[in-house]
Amino acid sequence: MVFKFKIISDQVGNFVLHINADANHTFLQLHEALQLACRFDQSEIATFYLADEEWDKILEIPMDTRVKEPKLALRSMGQVKLGELLIQQELNLIYVFDIRNQKSLYIQIKEIETEKQLRVPALIKKLGNSPLQHSFNENDSDLLSNQVTTHQIDYSDFGELQDLDLIVGETEEVN
Repeated sequence: MVFKFKIISDQVGNFVLHINADANHTFLQLHEALQLACRFDQSEIATFYLADEEWDKILEIPMDTRVKEPKLALRSMGQVKLGELLIQQELNLIYVFDIRNQKSLYIQIKEIETEKQLRVPALIKKLGNSPLQHSFNENDSDLLSNQVTTHQIDYSDFGELQDLDLIVGETEEVN
C-alpha cells in the first residue's frame, strides 16, 4: 500500500511537495525524505503529529520518546510504521521541523494505492522554495530595522518633491 502525500507550508505560499511512501515505511523514513527534499539541517529535532481534518493534534510521533508530551506520544518515529496509523484518508499529519519556533509543514493524504509498494519514500514533485528552517536571531532583525530607520532619517533632509517640472522642466508629448 502506498500513501500519496501532499505537503504544504503556511509560511511559503507557493511551496508544495508530493511524496509517495509505503505503508511499511516508518515515520523516521518519511522524516528523512522531508529533510532531504527541503534541505533542512538533519541534526535538528523534529516531530510528527497525527491530526484530524481540522488540523487539531491527536497523537505525537517524536524522534525520541524521551522528548514527548505524555498525553499525546505513542512511540518514536523509528518504531511506528505509516500503515499503523494512517488507515484513513481523512487524517492529516503536522510535521514540526523547527521545535523552538514551532515551524511546521502540513501533510495531507491525497490518495492511497493498495496494489503498489515502494522500497524507499519517493519525492514525486517539488514546487517553490522550502520554508526556512531557522529564524534570524531577534537581535539581527532589530539591527536590520534600525539600519532602515537610520537611512530614512539620513535621506529625509532632501525634503519632499513637490513638482517634477521644477526639476526636469516642462516636457512635450511626442506623438
